[in-house]
Amino acid sequence: MNNEVYATMAVAAAVAVALGAFLRQRGWGIAIPLLVAGAVIGALPVGPDAPPEPEIILVAVLAPLVFGEALGASYLDLRRVSRPVLALAVGLVVVTTVVVAAVGVWIAAMPLAMAMALGAVLAPTDAVAVSAVARRAGLPRRLVSILEGESLVNDGTGLTALKVALVAAAAGTLGVLDVARVFTLAVVVGVGVGILGGYLLSWVLRSSTDLVPANGLVLVAPFVLYLVSETFEGSGILSVVVAALFVAGKQNADPGHTGRVQSVNLWKHITFVLQCMAFFLIGMELPEVLARTSKQDLGTLLLLVPAVLLTLIVLRTAFVFGMIGASRAARGGGGANIRRGAIILSWAGARGPVSGLGAFSIPVIFASGEVVPFRDLILSTVFVIIVLTLLLSLTLAPLARAVGIKPDDDGELLRRVDARMARAALDRLTDYEAQALESGAPLPNDVSVQLRADAERRLEAAAEPESVSLTKELRVSQIIEAARAMVRAEQEELIAMRDAEGLPDTLVRPLLRKLDTRDQALRTQSG
Repeated sequence: MNNEVYATMAVAAAVAVALGAFLRQRGWGIAIPLLVAGAVIGALPVGPDAPPEPEIILVAVLAPLVFGEALGASYLDLRRVSRPVLALAVGLVVVTTVVVAAVGVWIAAMPLAMAMALGAVLAPTDAVAVSAVARRAGLPRRLVSILEGESLVNDGTGLTALKVALVAAAAGTLGVLDVARVFTLAVVVGVGVGILGGYLLSWVLRSSTDLVPANGLVLVAPFVLYLVSETFEGSGILSVVVAALFVAGKQNADPGHTGRVQSVNLWKHITFVLQCMAFFLIGMELPEVLARTSKQDLGTLLLLVPAVLLTLIVLRTAFVFGMIGASRAARGGGGANIRRGAIILSWAGARGPVSGLGAFSIPVIFASGEVVPFRDLILSTVFVIIVLTLLLSLTLAPLARAVGIKPDDDGELLRRVDARMARAALDRLTDYEAQALESGAPLPNDVSVQLRADAERRLEAAAEPESVSLTKELRVSQIIEAARAMVRAEQEELIAMRDAEGLPDTLVRPLLRKLDTRDQALRTQSG
């Protein structure tokens, strides 16, 4: 890419992240505003342009974005809801790919392989939009786990199906056995590379005494995993998802993992930047794709978009109710809560960056030099569907209230867990005191009292009525707020001394990091 392309992409990234930060600070969703802003800037005669080489988007943006989202997922939570997640993330993706392909062939007269590519791109739901809306709607934890698990796992399934469709399109035709071979190879190699990569990354993170190079290795891992898997005809995205889930599971299973906080914070920042870029790039590309579309294709688009959107909604609703009906029949039970959950699952089918970036990755020309047919029509359809489904997702919270979905009441559970943790801390402190006494260096009494005070307060709060507990929680929140104010005073004084007395940064920065850690710990307690 030439300097002009680098410059325009840099400007696009800066605008996207700045706007995303503005929206996030106000507690607003970033998806639709970034899409609109990207479309406006993309339509202007000046300013950044859409990327000229869409194939690199899959590796440069989508691979690390999916890796970051998977690192935030919980393997244990996914395992608890594995049946509905696998049914939606595999079964529904396959059915959606096939049925949407049939619609594409019927309305737009697409070649079957390209119609399958359209279906595969639109099959995955969006983890970012679904998660944000689900939490804002106050959905029960199980529903949120199903939606997040589905939107994570179906990324790998949908993009693997896209890989197969593009192989078929490039070959001109593939038999059923050939398709099965390509798909099986993509899955087996993708999962294998992902497990191996996840194991190696976990070993490095666990063994390393210097977290900077260790986290640096994790930072470049998505690109390496993707390229290695694709080299051996596997699904690169599936490798990335599996490796990230493996690393996340190992990190959160080790009580003393020193790099957990740094890794989480690092990938929160990276994922936010990539999300902003993804939505903004989709918006930028939309005017250009529509401008390239012929009048005949625009007429087809006006028929194809509502037909595909209706297909996605009806198909998802039928699949969810069929899945839940079969599950209830197998268990011999069910009730109103299950039906309410089915309504929410049916409606939570927003598409987002994965679909958009997957569409970006469809090549302009095949390796043979032949122009890829219907690419612009597929991109136009996908981008418009993304916008429409994101708009529809805004109705999820009102729908949840209308059908009577209520959030989990975790108050009693949290008090019980906190009491068990406090009791474990007190028992460990007693053991430590005994060991210190035996070693001839007993723990000072005032230190012991101070260490016991917080744990004993937590035990009292768990044993007392909720009203008394809430009063104590209010007092504790005031103490934490005062402690944070004291930390802030120390930070200000340290910086003032550095500026006034010329203290070296090599001395000041470690002290600032310690204060930041204390402030973060206090903020976590207050949250």
